[in-house]
Amino acid sequence: MRIKNLDLIAAIGIVVINVVWTLIPHRPVLPGILLVLPLTFIVPGYVLTQVVMRRRSPDPSLDASSELMLRPDLNLRQPVGIADQIVLTLGLSLAIDVLVGFGLNFLPVGLQASSWARALGLFTTVLTLLAVFLRQKDRARAARVPRFHVTIYDGLLLGLAIVVVIAAVWLAIIRPLDPQPSFTQFWMLPATNNACSVSIGMQSFETTSAAYRVVMTINQAPTDSWSSIVLSPQQTWSRSVAVTPEKASSLYVEALLYRTDEPGKVYRNVHLTLYILTASTNGQTQYQCKT
Repeated sequence: MRIKNLDLIAAIGIVVINVVWTLIPHRPVLPGILLVLPLTFIVPGYVLTQVVMRRRSPDPSLDASSELMLRPDLNLRQPVGIADQIVLTLGLSLAIDVLVGFGLNFLPVGLQASSWARALGLFTTVLTLLAVFLRQKDRARAARVPRFHVTIYDGLLLGLAIVVVIAAVWLAIIRPLDPQPSFTQFWMLPATNNACSVSIGMQSFETTSAAYRVVMTINQAPTDSWSSIVLSPQQTWSRSVAVTPEKASSLYVEALLYRTDEPGKVYRNVHLTLYILTASTNGQTQYQCKT
């Protein structure tokens, strides 16, 4: 790969860095935001313009006047100026981000940091390889430094793109994020087949690992307990507990959840009432529990 493809090498380097960064566990947020900015706002649109608006060798069969008439300032497979390149890079990158986001939303992987990096990386890599192939295919011609000329229209588009980038950086870094409260979900469900049993479970949405204790009571009398339950964030715990029917027509089942850092305070509590139904089959009494 020749030295003139250094821009495409840099694009591949940005892709590799972002994909590797998403594989690092417990990565800090701020460096990740700084790394993903070029992959999101610059690289996809830039490599796309290098494919569809690259500089080609002039046709020797055409004279200068014909070339001028057949080659407008902005056309597919024709070179563009610096201002147009900047505007197209930002605009096409945002359009690609939207399309990739729609695609990921319908896939099982969803909208995650790793899926974003891999999808944009795959798109960028394919276009980069195509751009390298097309550059090698085109005949070399003398490099011509384009004259930097910005019209009012170009300036408005460039200013709008800068505003979008600044707003994105402000939303991602500068503006303080609303704190998300951490909590633990706690539940108790009756058996689906009218059996006299309940299912107790919880899932941690805390920011760090936490230890818990669960106490189960029937008609205010303790029956079962589980201590030293340690859950990591997003981890779940569940138990199925058989309930022994009593002479009473109903059972008030309650489960209390305690955190070990506050052992005297009830963190969550759930309860339900089971109504006892009896039936006699072949001289044997069978019990059913309904809510």
